[in-house]
Amino acid sequence: MDKMSYYIHSAVEKVCCYLLIVLIFSEISIVILRYIYGVGFLKLHDIVLYSFSALVILSIVYSFGCNTHVRVDVLRDKHCHNTKRLIDCFSILFCLYPLFSFILYWVWPDITYAWSIFEGSRETGGLAGLFLVKSLLPLVAVLMLVQGSYVLLNGGHYLTNNKPAAEDTL
Repeated sequence: MDKMSYYIHSAVEKVCCYLLIVLIFSEISIVILRYIYGVGFLKLHDIVLYSFSALVILSIVYSFGCNTHVRVDVLRDKHCHNTKRLIDCFSILFCLYPLFSFILYWVWPDITYAWSIFEGSRETGGLAGLFLVKSLLPLVAVLMLVQGSYVLLNGGHYLTNNKPAAEDTL
C-alpha cells in the first residue's frame, strides 16, 4: 500500500506540473495571437479549459496526500498531534468515504454517456476529448478512496508532513 500510494502521489504531482506548463504556455499563446496578430484559435481555448479543469480536479488528490487540504476546524490548533490524527481518521471514515463513494456512484451514468458519444467541445470546431476530462472525476474519487485508505492504515499519517511538531510531542 505504501508504494502504491507514493506512486499515485508522485504521478499526480507530475501530471499537475505538466498541466500547469500546458496551461501557462497556451494562455500566453492566446494572448500573443489575439493582441499582437489579431488571430484566435478555438482549439487553443479548449486546451486551456481542459488543462485547467484537469489541474483543479487532480489537485484534490495531491493536496490530500500532502496533508495541505482545506479544513474547517477552528479548534484544531489547540489539539495535540494524536488528537488531530484521530479526528482525521474519523473524518476519512465518515466524510471522505461516503462523499467520494457517492460521487463515484452519481457521475457514472454521465461518464458512460459521454464515452458512448465521445463527447467533445460544445463549440463548433472545438477540441474533441471532453469525455476524457469528465473521466477524471471518477478517477479522482477512486484515488481519494485509495489515499484515504492509506492514511487510515497508517494511523492518520499522510504521505508527506508526517513528523509531529515539537510542541505536539510533549
